[in-house]
Amino acid sequence: MTAACGPGSALNWMRRSGHGFGLIRVTRVGRPARQRTTHPTTHRFLCTKTTIGFRQQMDHTIPPKEFKWTPGNLINEHFKLGDHGHVCVVLNRQIQVPAHVVKLLWKNAAVRCAVDGGSNHWRDFVVGQAMAKKSNGSAATTPLEPLDVITGDFDSITEDTVDFFKTTPKVHTPDQDATDFTKAMAVLQPLMAKRKIQDVVVFHDTSGRLDQVMANLNTLYKSQKDNCNVFLLSGDSVTWLLRPGKHTIQVPIDLVTSQRWCSLMPVGSSAHNVTTTGLKWNLYHAQLEFGGMVSTSNTYSTEFVQVETDANLIWSMGAYEFEDKVRQAAKT
Repeated sequence: MTAACGPGSALNWMRRSGHGFGLIRVTRVGRPARQRTTHPTTHRFLCTKTTIGFRQQMDHTIPPKEFKWTPGNLINEHFKLGDHGHVCVVLNRQIQVPAHVVKLLWKNAAVRCAVDGGSNHWRDFVVGQAMAKKSNGSAATTPLEPLDVITGDFDSITEDTVDFFKTTPKVHTPDQDATDFTKAMAVLQPLMAKRKIQDVVVFHDTSGRLDQVMANLNTLYKSQKDNCNVFLLSGDSVTWLLRPGKHTIQVPIDLVTSQRWCSLMPVGSSAHNVTTTGLKWNLYHAQLEFGGMVSTSNTYSTEFVQVETDANLIWSMGAYEFEDKVRQAAKT
């Protein structure tokens, strides 16, 4: 069989091989080929909507959305967030936060939730506090406010705990495609919207398994809404999500003078343009990404930190050495 030839075969070969297309237009015999010219603004059509939006935002053609954060309300004497209170959530991890901080946050909460095996840890905490008062001969005090709800697929809660919290409402969330924490947030958010609660404080264990820590960070991303802020509180740090926009964080002055650490982490995707003020080592239109640059072990130069970002970032900051704060308060 002879090889096919002719104009049709030539065009087919060019289509298959990619030769000729995009540079020269195929023309009739006798008519010179016309070179394509590139208009100076042609490159703009290659930009995605996200890229264009990012350019407009960073050039302030579109004003960036602004957020204000006062973590001092969470980790100092107020121990309360929002005009309508906050939600407290106990995960299935050991409670690292010092007892006096837990009790104050619990007392000031509008809704109190334990997630599956977290109810075991909360039971241990309640029993431990009662035994400590008894052994110290402390006068009778107001008991801890009761749990409002326990959620989860209930593969971790023990029978003793179920009996201990027998009067507490329980919401079964059997979906195995999401963590119990993520499912708990789905249960809580309608209630939060109804009661105009915007803030959630989660007792978080940073010494746990890496996959569980990352799963908790993933829930921050899944739960992000204009009316929902989730804070992960451990024994000496607080972590939350910064969405695209301009953020002002009022840092407690004690943390500034003691030069406590802070970090900005681009978890999940790159942040292409991050600018900060108020840090010891500021960023200026920097790109943050794993495999490239991340901002860790930073600290403060002033009480007010500003972060402007075109993508989600995890902000984490060292909190007080809570036990030291208790000792200092006792001396004054």
